[in-house]
Amino acid sequence: MYGLSVVGNRRCDERPNVCLMSEDVKINRHKPLNGRALKYSLSCVTLLCGLQFSLLLVSSAFAGTGIDPTNSYAWAENVGWLNAAPTNSGVMVYFDGTSGYLTGYVWGENIGWIKMGDQTGGPYANNSATNWGVNLDATGTLSGYAWGENVGWITFSPSNSVTTVDKTTGRFTGKAWGENIGWISFEGVAPAYNVRTMAFDTQPLGTPNWWLTQHAVVETYDAGDGIPAWKKYVMDTDPNVLGDVLRIESLSNLPPATVTFRSSSRRYYTLQRCDDLTTGIWTNVASQTAIPGVDGLISLFDTTGATQQFYRVEVKVAP
Repeated sequence: MYGLSVVGNRRCDERPNVCLMSEDVKINRHKPLNGRALKYSLSCVTLLCGLQFSLLLVSSAFAGTGIDPTNSYAWAENVGWLNAAPTNSGVMVYFDGTSGYLTGYVWGENIGWIKMGDQTGGPYANNSATNWGVNLDATGTLSGYAWGENVGWITFSPSNSVTTVDKTTGRFTGKAWGENIGWISFEGVAPAYNVRTMAFDTQPLGTPNWWLTQHAVVETYDAGDGIPAWKKYVMDTDPNVLGDVLRIESLSNLPPATVTFRSSSRRYYTLQRCDDLTTGIWTNVASQTAIPGVDGLISLFDTTGATQQFYRVEVKVAP
């Protein structure tokens, strides 16, 4: 495990936690001697964002979103084996975290090429002869049509089967249907076979291939703001945009303390506090853990009313 903290201008390792942080949020509470209402003062505003994960320090090159050549065959009951990773082509899976689509070709020795989508690229409307193809939704379910030059249309959403891609393993399951060739199965036993995409494989720092391909970067790419692409994946920001990072937008120092920042609906956020930065002891604020984002501004709260607190926000890909 590896950790990096930034406190002022000083960097330090904090194992096993990984915290991507800039400045610090500090709230001081003073009670005047005359007994009037409590007064809050804000000395500095900051966002500290973190992730916890396993780390291996190796090459940041990524493998892409094609089909695993060792798991590339489907079986059609009437026409035999179909290869989704042939030598001169192959199927590509594109995903943006919410939806995606397939491109490229499958090769069948007995039927020739099957194309996964028209030349315009997806997602596909599947409403005309010039706008068709296989789509992928947020759950991994496939739908739409492929076209075989010698066998016609193949549907990936037949009435009697559901075709899916597991977004953890990349394995295709279920069956597609061709009116002229019958069922196409994407996994089976005796002999064992399966079609698997590498789109959901992750690189050494935890970034999935589909995200790196979507943004055309490697994990260590830096747009010039000192934040590598793998950290921006955790924050769900654009690695190609300078300064596109998770940051506090506003802070209220009235009780309860309120930290407001821009969030993503694909991420989860936890408010943490520390009494004294010299101790390095951070604790989660009660009831403010693993809060799902909203694709906009969101606020987290602390009702403890302590004399002095530093705050940071931890972001995770999963709760």
